Amino acid sequence: MTADTDPFLLEGEGAAILLIHGFTGTPQGVRPVGERLHRLTGATVHAPLLAGHGGVPEDLRSCGYRDWVASAERALEALAAAHGPVLVVGLSMGATIALNLAARRGERILGVAAINASTGIYQPGVAAQLLDADPRGDVPGIGSDIKREGVREIAYARIPVPALQNRYVLACATGHMLPLVTRPVLVLQSREDHVVAPENALRIVGSVAAARVRLVWLENSYHVATLDHDRDLVADEIAAFRAECLRNPGAAPK
Repeated sequence: MTADTDPFLLEGEGAAILLIHGFTGTPQGVRPVGERLHRLTGATVHAPLLAGHGGVPEDLRSCGYRDWVASAERALEALAAAHGPVLVVGLSMGATIALNLAARRGERILGVAAINASTGIYQPGVAAQLLDADPRGDVPGIGSDIKREGVREIAYARIPVPALQNRYVLACATGHMLPLVTRPVLVLQSREDHVVAPENALRIVGSVAAARVRLVWLENSYHVATLDHDRDLVADEIAAFRAECLRNPGAAPK
């Protein structure tokens, strides 16, 4: 792990922001958005490192979806204890975890912003790979799906098959839990995403029980939008969403 991949905590005031990185990535993948959110809102912004990440691919063999969710949940509990209800933001699998937390720990959550979240809608070939691949082996990594030239996400170049299967279970289970999400939801989805099917965004909007749900399409980014051309737009939309949630925190579910 390097300084670029370390968890980061930007101290501030008011409702804190929990920022969760994606599968096989690190906090480096969400840092530009986190830093801009800190400047725009003055809030505490914390990006933890999920279990099994930030080291070597083999680290993912010894953990799974329960460990990834637990990493984020510990950070949520700490922020909520210090600052009250938390705005939970995630990228990719981090967004899946954010929705999962909103479904199960809504009392701790001000709102949830999901960036290119997977909720179990996969291309047929991707799903077939989970059964066809040797469970003792690896598959190629999925990092750095970025339109902006010269930008790289720090992510594993290969993925142990059991970790891929754990990601699939987490995404599918969370998709079924969406009707339990009653806190406000902001969905940000790249039109062209080579990792997560954009149809997942429509599933979130149509399935959550939140009274306030907004979908923003990102027109100039691929999957890792937090490092791509739309990264400032992503931060600006989330900052505005936080302000809206603070103005009207008690909206009833639909």
